Amino acid sequence: MKTKARILNLIALFCVLLTSSAYGADDVFVVQDIKVEATAKSAVAAREIAFNKALDRSFKLLTMRLTDKEQQDSIALPSSDEIAGMVLDFEITSEKSSHTSYRATYTIRYNKKGIREFFGQQQVTYTDLSGQSLLVLPFLQIGNQTTLWNAQNPFLKGWQDSLTQKNALTKIVVPISDLQDMIDIKDNEALTYKKENIARMISRYHAKEAVILIAAPSNGLNNLQNSPLNIYIYKTHNTHPEYLQTLEVSPSSRGDIVEKSIKQTKRFLQEEWKRQHATTPSDGLKSYNVVVRFPSIDQWVKTKNVLEQNIGKEAITLKSLRTKEATLQIDFAGHINSLDLSLRRAGYALRPVGAGYFEVFAAQ
Repeated sequence: MKTKARILNLIALFCVLLTSSAYGADDVFVVQDIKVEATAKSAVAAREIAFNKALDRSFKLLTMRLTDKEQQDSIALPSSDEIAGMVLDFEITSEKSSHTSYRATYTIRYNKKGIREFFGQQQVTYTDLSGQSLLVLPFLQIGNQTTLWNAQNPFLKGWQDSLTQKNALTKIVVPISDLQDMIDIKDNEALTYKKENIARMISRYHAKEAVILIAAPSNGLNNLQNSPLNIYIYKTHNTHPEYLQTLEVSPSSRGDIVEKSIKQTKRFLQEEWKRQHATTPSDGLKSYNVVVRFPSIDQWVKTKNVLEQNIGKEAITLKSLRTKEATLQIDFAGHINSLDLSLRRAGYALRPVGAGYFEVFAAQ
């Protein structure tokens, strides 16, 4: 009865939530497009069964999103009643029912604290940085020549056409190929780009960081669909490109090799993001007092945007704002060194200034 009461209470929220789609698409605790159906002796009973299915499926998707592959098999999934206790609210985006059946599509938003406590009990590392974007620059390499903006590069077009990705941890963005993009990084600058130009692109596209992808077909463009290709992946957060991984993509009669390479690369980038930003249960959520000094309002706005993009708006509280100094409280699940590392990827860093305070400054 307890389980049934909890679930019915959640379902009662439906009338309010159906009319107010207020979810942020980049909220990592929101699981979208959960399609379920069920049959029973009555429509009410079928709806309850369907909602249980939605809870189970959405929680599995959330677990896959926030944890790495190596840990997922070891996680003991909770019961529907326990999952319901971690649900903040939900929305039914479409539904259809008869006397004995019910079909619906759900969006479910989970309570951050409840999910963090669950992973803590399971002793599982997880990543829950929200609102983060990754800028992808997909080059084509033929022989010793690279190209990015040329119309002959099918990988740029493929990435631009494949940006819809529900229930992913990291939002991927791709340049729109305008004049400013072409000024910031040229066709022959895959590995010789200017750091300040990449930083400008990252800021313009509201991303946290950028990666260079170099697609190298083994047998030229004319035989692209019938030959293997390598995808070389480089990070850009240092003064020079840092090699990360090579993905080998084999041709398949079942689909386009460009699409296949993009899917494979997305899976790798999502797993790498989890690895880089993992939080251990023992870290807990800690509050840090941070000072930001700035010569102008423009610089304050720039620094504030970087902090929000890298840590999340909900984690930052403005305690005081003066002419050339702001004091913030940053809530972060991890040690101060992890927070410093996260900021360094965006060109900033932390240093202690006494009395339990840290200063944000531009790293050289």
